[in-house]
Amino acid sequence: MFVNFYMLRYRLLFVILTALVFIHLIGNLWHGDAHITLDIYLPGIKTAFVIIVIIISPIVGVVLIWTRHSLLGSWTVGLSMVGSVIFSVYHHFILISPDNIEHLPLGSADAHAQFANSAEFIALVALSTALLAFYLVGKLQSKNSGVA
Repeated sequence: MFVNFYMLRYRLLFVILTALVFIHLIGNLWHGDAHITLDIYLPGIKTAFVIIVIIISPIVGVVLIWTRHSLLGSWTVGLSMVGSVIFSVYHHFILISPDNIEHLPLGSADAHAQFANSAEFIALVALSTALLAFYLVGKLQSKNSGVA
């Protein structure tokens, strides 16, 4: 029986990355609930970006890291999380719109707190996940080039 010591060596990092991706997904569901509660809806193209880049792509990447395509999976997670950070920071903290935490529409204090807290949470988790994913990219590329 062949034992892949490389996979054993990085298994913990893969587990952490997988957990972060699913924590990010839960944060997005929490934030989406705040969007619905406050009647803040994104236009079609932004909704498509959220679904494809922020929700689906990291999950696809995590599936790939557990296969022989772990480098591609790490790239996929890292790039999708960079997209999430940029989208989240721009829309929730920079762009003046109902999607900005300082310019929310009327609603309860609890709904406003949920919106702001979940927006901050998503940005921080996405940043952490991107950093770990790109750390793995470096490790996996070194391994593939024989430098590891």
